[in-house]
Amino acid sequence: MAAIAVFGVLPFAGCLREASVEYTLFSASGEVLGVNNFGEDPRDSQPGEGAEAPEGAYYMVTGSSGAVQNVVIPAEIGGVAVRGVAEQAFIQSRYIGTLVIEEGVSTIGGAAFAFCNALTEVALPSTISTDYSTFAYCRSLAKVTLPEGVTRIGSRDYYGCESLAEINGGENTAVEFPSTLTCIGNMAFYGCRSLKGAVAIPSGVTAVEDLTFASCSGVTDFVFEGEITGIGYAAFGGCSSLGRLELPSSVKTIDEGAFSYCAALTEVSLPAALEYLGANAFEGVAPESVAMPAGKGAWLYSQKLAEDDPDTEEDEGVAPGSEEAERYLFDFYYDEELENDPSVKGRIPSYELADAARTAQWLRGELAGAFWYFVEA
Repeated sequence: MAAIAVFGVLPFAGCLREASVEYTLFSASGEVLGVNNFGEDPRDSQPGEGAEAPEGAYYMVTGSSGAVQNVVIPAEIGGVAVRGVAEQAFIQSRYIGTLVIEEGVSTIGGAAFAFCNALTEVALPSTISTDYSTFAYCRSLAKVTLPEGVTRIGSRDYYGCESLAEINGGENTAVEFPSTLTCIGNMAFYGCRSLKGAVAIPSGVTAVEDLTFASCSGVTDFVFEGEITGIGYAAFGGCSSLGRLELPSSVKTIDEGAFSYCAALTEVSLPAALEYLGANAFEGVAPESVAMPAGKGAWLYSQKLAEDDPDTEEDEGVAPGSEEAERYLFDFYYDEELENDPSVKGRIPSYELADAARTAQWLRGELAGAFWYFVEA
C-alpha cells in the first residue's frame, strides 16, 4: 500500500493552481479512485498525509491547468506508478516549453501534446510507446531525445513540426534514430522542413509508410540500413533537397508519388527485386538517368491491378500480362514503328530498359502516369 500525495494549502496557492498537472488515480482494474493536482515536477513536492492507494493502483496524467511550462512526468509518485499520459491531455497547451518523461512511463495517448506551440524540447524514455499525433503541429519543437529501446514512432507523431532540427543529435549528424526502431508510422515527419543532412533508417524498419517523410525539404540523403521491402504513397514526396537515391536491393514495391517533387534528383537506380512502381512516383522530377531492374521487362497499366485478398478463398488478383489485365494496358509503344501492334502495346522489353537515359525521358514525359509491373524477361 502506498500513500497518495496530498498537498495542503500553501502561500500563493492561487499561483500553484495556475500551473498544475492533473494526475488521475486508477485501480488495477481501471476504476477511477480520485484526482490529484501536482506541480510541474512532482519530485520537488513534499507529500502530506493522505489515503492509501490499493495494490496495483496507478496514475495517468489526464490534463493541466494554468501556465505549466517545464513539465516532468516521473515514473512514480509516493510509491504509486505513473503509467502514462492520456489522450489529448495537454492538447493546445499554450505555455509548456520543455517536457521530460522519466524512464518507466510506458504510454502516451493520441494527440497528447498536439498544438503545443511553445514546446521546444522533449526527452522521452526508452520504455515509451506513442499512439498517434503525439506532438503534431508543435511548431516550435526543435529537439527530441529518443533513447535506445524505443521501438515505434506513431502515425503523425511529429506532423507539421516545422522547427524540428535535432533527434538524438550528435557531433556528426543531427538525426540519429534509435537502432531499436521497428516502425515509423505514416506521416510521422510530414512537413519537418528543418531536418537537414542525411537521415538513416534503422535496420529494424522494413517499410516506409505513406507520407512518412513527405515535405522534409532539408534532407539531402536517406540511408537505408536494413532490408526495406516497400515504400508507401508519397513517402518522400516534396523532399526537394534529396540529391541521392540508393534503394536497398530488397525493395519490391514503390507506391504512387513516392519521390514526387524531389527536384534535386538527377540519377535514380531502382533495385533488382522491384516488382511494382506506382504512377507519378517521380512526378515533378527531371532525372537524367534512371536505371531500371536489370534483366526485367515491364508491363504498363493505366491503373493499379487488383490484388488477391488473403482472407478469402477466391483469388481476386489480376496478374500483369494476363488477358484480364489487357483492358488496363497503357496506350504506349516503345518503338514508333510498332505502333498499333497489339502484341507490344503497354510492354517494354528488358533490352529497352537497359538504356537509362531513354528510360529517364519516358519517366519525365508520357509514362509519368503509368503503373509499372516488372517481370522476368
